[in-house]
Amino acid sequence: MKNPNCWYKDVCGVECEVDCLRYIEMKFLMDNSDIPPKRQMPDKLIPEVVDKEAFVALNDIRLDVLNFVLNGENLYIWSKHTGNGKTSWALKIMLRFFNEVWAGNCFKVRGKFVHVPTLLVKLKDFNNPLPEYYKQDLLECDLLILDDIASTGISQYDLSQLLLYIDHRSLYEKSTIYTGNVSPNELQLVLGERLASRINAKSTTKIELKGSDRR
Repeated sequence: MKNPNCWYKDVCGVECEVDCLRYIEMKFLMDNSDIPPKRQMPDKLIPEVVDKEAFVALNDIRLDVLNFVLNGENLYIWSKHTGNGKTSWALKIMLRFFNEVWAGNCFKVRGKFVHVPTLLVKLKDFNNPLPEYYKQDLLECDLLILDDIASTGISQYDLSQLLLYIDHRSLYEKSTIYTGNVSPNELQLVLGERLASRINAKSTTKIELKGSDRR
């Protein structure tokens, strides 16, 4: 009987087994990625006409994700509208990466998903500090998603914390996918010049989604 929780239940040619190495390794990658359980299966996205070119570009990155990560490339997916696929595309790229690296991974954390506003709240909760191993994973994992980075009301302390992680990842050429609702040219108005310049670096591909809310 096929495991209903298996990512490969519709494509795998063998019967599901409890000790299937492919499933065990993928489960480890998922459990340590902080991707919400309901988002661990890739969404089926159908582009509006206005987004066809953007979808093609994003899919090209997804299909070549190993080189994207190996070369330390970054991606900023942005839109003035909400709910039109920014986070879904970021996750589709990360899930493809997991699918490419699970074999021989040996239970190494390879990717993390972070909702930036939630992270910033946790970083200021000094009574319940984030574990050091978690902070280290944000610095060192091969692929990091910083979701909804360009939120309003970010304090100078918040900016300094984000700069710490992004600076380190930039220095060591670790790939980061950003999503936000602010155009690249306006990022400095929300995030300041130093942080905006890191996101707008030459290694970052900027892709705008123009479709309407599809939630």
